[in-house]
Amino acid sequence: MDLSLDEASAAARDLVEAVLARHPGLAAARAAEPLGYDPKLWAELCAAGLPGLAVGVEHDGGGAGLHASVIAAVELGRGLAPVPFAEHVAAARLLAAVAPGHPDLPAVVAGELVATLATRVRAGLGVAVPAGAVAGLVLAVVDGQVVAKRGEPPAATANQGDLPVADRDLAGAVVLGGEEAVTAFARARAEWLVLVAGWLAGLADGALGLATRWVKERVQFGVPVGSFQGVQHGLADLPGLVDASALLAREAAWSLESGQRSVTGADGRQLAFMAALFATDAARQSAERAVQYHGGLGVAVEHDAQLYFRRARAYPALAGAPRALARELGRDLVDNQAGDDVAPTAAAAQADGGPGFAHSPAVAAFAAEVRAFTRSWLTDEVRAQARRTGTVHVPALHRALAERGWLAASAPGERAARDPFELGALFRELELADAPYHGIGTTMIVAGVLDQLGSPALRAEVLPRLLAGEATAVLGYSEPGAGSDVASARTRAVPVDDARSAWRIDGQKMWTTLAHTAAHCLLLTRTNPDVPKHRGLTMFLVPMDTPGITIQPIHTIADERTNVVFYDDVIVPDSCRIGEVDGGWRVMAVGLSLERGVMGSTAMLEPLLAAVTAWARVPGPAGSWLDGERPGDDPAVLTAIARARADAEAAFLLTQWTAWLNVAGQSPAVAGTIAKLFASTAYQRASRELQDVAGLGGILRASATGGVVASAADGEIERAARHSCVVTIQGGTTEIARNLVAEQRLGLPKTRQGTRSQA
Repeated sequence: MDLSLDEASAAARDLVEAVLARHPGLAAARAAEPLGYDPKLWAELCAAGLPGLAVGVEHDGGGAGLHASVIAAVELGRGLAPVPFAEHVAAARLLAAVAPGHPDLPAVVAGELVATLATRVRAGLGVAVPAGAVAGLVLAVVDGQVVAKRGEPPAATANQGDLPVADRDLAGAVVLGGEEAVTAFARARAEWLVLVAGWLAGLADGALGLATRWVKERVQFGVPVGSFQGVQHGLADLPGLVDASALLAREAAWSLESGQRSVTGADGRQLAFMAALFATDAARQSAERAVQYHGGLGVAVEHDAQLYFRRARAYPALAGAPRALARELGRDLVDNQAGDDVAPTAAAAQADGGPGFAHSPAVAAFAAEVRAFTRSWLTDEVRAQARRTGTVHVPALHRALAERGWLAASAPGERAARDPFELGALFRELELADAPYHGIGTTMIVAGVLDQLGSPALRAEVLPRLLAGEATAVLGYSEPGAGSDVASARTRAVPVDDARSAWRIDGQKMWTTLAHTAAHCLLLTRTNPDVPKHRGLTMFLVPMDTPGITIQPIHTIADERTNVVFYDDVIVPDSCRIGEVDGGWRVMAVGLSLERGVMGSTAMLEPLLAAVTAWARVPGPAGSWLDGERPGDDPAVLTAIARARADAEAAFLLTQWTAWLNVAGQSPAVAGTIAKLFASTAYQRASRELQDVAGLGGILRASATGGVVASAADGEIERAARHSCVVTIQGGTTEIARNLVAEQRLGLPKTRQGTRSQA
């Protein structure tokens, strides 16, 4: 998967940036009110070679240039450029497709004649046509035919966003084509949604930038507003939304261009709907935060924050987002089963060398290999045993993976021929198969740490056993009173002699999952209490059969067992130490980079969605609360499914972005944190919304049978509601993740001055 910008897309970005640089700030957007259109800026962009217009008189099927147009849309949205870009490009591409000899095509291609699509038609009238107040040509579907109507645009209909919206009379329109043209119109609508999504992604990024700059500068109570944790957490969720919005729009453009499904099985039309729906949420949340954190200034008409807010509220409504669009997407997902079990395809050769959102041939083959293995090896009995015991680990599965060399994927060098994309594919397939893989994940993390920082003795004696599946390892970080604040560890390691030949460890660790089955624990200890807490830590790989270790179980509401582990006079040789004395924080950083990268559980929404979508398709039995009706006939169910599906695609793309950064030689640490933060909170939100729409069936467990009300989706909704409470805590709480994103991505001050803020 190559997520870099191809040459055409980079050129599109640079072109728009250069033109908008001559119109600093949001001056153009403000000057264009109330019509929301600047003809001079539009002419300037067209003269510079605005991407998406050069479709030519002979149309090539609609492929060339859509991805570059999305990149241009992102830049235009960031600056709220008052031009009908999305509408005109979609209409120009449609006109070239259905009427390549149309006399207006040259003027449309040159941008001299603005064109648009009327996606809502009532009794021969285009209703609330986007760009209808500035377009000289309107394309629409009337009575099963695509028509074109040229005419002087009417006055705009007053609206919250000051957008050039107007009703358009289609009487006397010229017929361009029938059934095939209607199919082309549906594609044009999808392309328009993708371009709208790109524009909204840019808006979201612009609003986030505006808010971030302000909270860094604005001082209250003697400190920057951005040092308040409440403000930081209010902004920290937004980078995930912004990044995923742009990636979703780009992926949808790629799918429409190439005709390929996404790795998750969605087609181009579905991805277009997801992109528009997701970007709507991103734009609105970012704009609302920008207004909120500017305080009184944010609501003043003289300030830029309200411009982002009004556009974010108004523009999506023209596309039917979020309500109508979500229901339409949900209906498509429920009624169309084609994408439910689609194997990840390898990337097809791009004619222009452009980006590819499919797996590379090697990754696709590896994912298929893992999928075939899980289907042949895993049984319902194995899964049921893991849930019954709470031990999400099966030694035989662990060994079977090791035999195939897959445990070595986290240990770079000659042992592992797996790149980050393959590693991500491995864990995604395990997640989709509901495989009990907790021990696999922790063992691979410890193996990666040993491979990078372990002593020659540990690499020679322990690492081969871990990679061969002969032993497992767990993580011993958290303690009572110091959960996610692992640097506050109080478990002491004291040398037994001046030569430091051995260490005595005393203390207590919490939430050490699988400690009762593991051979080793990567243990964080305090070796120097007289220095800042991050500098006095040392890491050891402790054999769990060492005398003095006591393990007691803790059972969670997610049907999982974790443990509290007591260390009383535990003596380990210095050869168990990893890294330098008092250098444990560096060792832990390596482990966290693996845990929060592509090995995180970011695919958790997908198996839940598969179960829920299957449930939504089947009518309930007569006499039940559904009484012969399908859950998927309920608009609320469709909306919840659509939102969750868009979130699942976004989580996948954020994980792939993390892998791509790694492959590209850039640090994936912050991106991995963003992916984990988004995926875990999205899973929690989806499980809540799905449980609500499922009613009583949403709270019944799979074992609830024989009653008038049956468990929804075989109890998977109820299970997910409990499981989702855990995933926002495991591997560091969402609050800690927000701190990291605020500091490392947004550059907000590290100093915490409380949660109050007054702007």
